Amino acid sequence: MEKLKWIGEKKMKVVRELDLMTYFQNYEPDELIRKGYNDYITKKHSSLHLSNGLWCYFSGGEGGRSAYDYLVNVEKWDRIKAGHYLYDLIMKQPPIKIKQPKKRNYPFRLPDRNENENKVLEYLVNERCIDREIVQYCIENHLIYEAKKDHAVVFVGYDKNHHPTNAAKRSTNSSFKMDVAGSNKENSFNIVNDTSKVLHVFESAIDLLSYLTLLKRQEREFLKDNYLSIAGASFIGKKIEETKIPVALEKFLNCNPNINTIRLYLDNDKAGKQTTSKIIYHLNDKYRIFDHTPYRVKDMNELLQKRVKPELYIKER
Repeated sequence: MEKLKWIGEKKMKVVRELDLMTYFQNYEPDELIRKGYNDYITKKHSSLHLSNGLWCYFSGGEGGRSAYDYLVNVEKWDRIKAGHYLYDLIMKQPPIKIKQPKKRNYPFRLPDRNENENKVLEYLVNERCIDREIVQYCIENHLIYEAKKDHAVVFVGYDKNHHPTNAAKRSTNSSFKMDVAGSNKENSFNIVNDTSKVLHVFESAIDLLSYLTLLKRQEREFLKDNYLSIAGASFIGKKIEETKIPVALEKFLNCNPNINTIRLYLDNDKAGKQTTSKIIYHLNDKYRIFDHTPYRVKDMNELLQKRVKPELYIKER
């Protein structure tokens, strides 16, 4: 078989103009799964998200716009092979350009509340192994509730005046999750204790509640400090000095100048570790920072489940 040669810059320019959403819509439409307004994943990669003309592969720490970069960085195609494949595809079947809506600003409105929290309790307590008393505390303090329409868990974040300005939904019967339209990411899910100088930081609200449960199971005081979800992790890119700390963390620290110690419990994956490195790089001269990345598990909830249901984690011999 003849070895492929580089296709040249003119042809590569054509190839690089093909964005990933246009590629899937034209050549692999059955691969797309819609997860929210202008947010898609694929059947093959549930951690690959496409929105607003861009894609991000959370599991592998890759992202971009073009289909070429996707084939090379996610599917691990040879660069020359990927270039020839896409150019031939475009020439044989010119794609219909998919217009990608830009981000729009929506007024924030909390989803309607269900008359009870039965589904939420069943999901968080039985499936996620979070302590019932902790869940009840969050319900009574209006930090979480059950959505009326789809019975999802709604995690609520408040501003300094205790007005709800952020909400994240998590399905109780699938892996679907999304931010409520118009949410202010600065005010992510958190629990504040003004008398404490310690802040514990997590990627998700469920990880935060999992940590509180672990403390309670050890018969330790579980609401003595400050606890914050930064609502996800991000990648560093080329230079760490050009990055910023998560906006939720920045806002919390600005609003709580008494904090002098930060304890990080971000996910044990590339994005989580890079976000931990980023926070330490920017804040190490201002705060005492400790890295508590979970070991041999993905996140704090998996650590909790491993301790509550160890039989599920025993490998078959």
